[in-house]
Amino acid sequence: MSRANDPFYIIRGEVTESVHEVQQRTSRFYGLTATNPERKDLAKSVQGECASIHWQLNELESAVSLAAADPERFSLTTEELGSRRRWIESVRRQIDGIQERLKAALANPVPSPQQSQQAAANQQFLGSESQNQELLIRRQDESLDDIELHVNRIGRMGRAIGEELEGQGGLLNELDQDMDTTQSRLKATQKKMQDVIRKSGGNMQFCLLIFLIVVLAVLLVIAFG
Repeated sequence: MSRANDPFYIIRGEVTESVHEVQQRTSRFYGLTATNPERKDLAKSVQGECASIHWQLNELESAVSLAAADPERFSLTTEELGSRRRWIESVRRQIDGIQERLKAALANPVPSPQQSQQAAANQQFLGSESQNQELLIRRQDESLDDIELHVNRIGRMGRAIGEELEGQGGLLNELDQDMDTTQSRLKATQKKMQDVIRKSGGNMQFCLLIFLIVVLAVLLVIAFG
């Protein structure tokens, strides 16, 4: 098959023309200032054309791999297959280089004096905001430290109150026991008084005396436990 009818060489010719157009547009791109609006449009055009060339190269590489599986069927020699692969790889590296340089130029354009002043102002603003944020964070940390101190103090007070309540609970239990003992003694004394009154035949003076004695005994019991 002649090169004129070979699909590989037909597409190769188209790719070569596309690469030439990309080179021209790239040269035009670098000739413009960073503030020129045409520069951005040219960058988009070059990027789109590079993506198209990459797709065509991938298709050619797939076709070469398919032909390499049965070279006799396509009347291709090993040398011809190697030559086609080297050409594809060479163009791919060339396009990759164009894209990388274009990306770097877009990321770091040469600023105008006005852009430099604006960038400096922005940098100063960002630095001021960063200092304010650091100051705010430091104040928040100090507030958290104060809160932690208060929480610890409240915790210690709570434990002290709990211990005091436990002590008061013990005293209340002892008081309940003393009251039970006093009530038991009082009931026993009242029973004895009732027996004495019954045996005395209801003598009022004698009953009053006994009552006073009982009251005194109760007071002594309460006073001395």
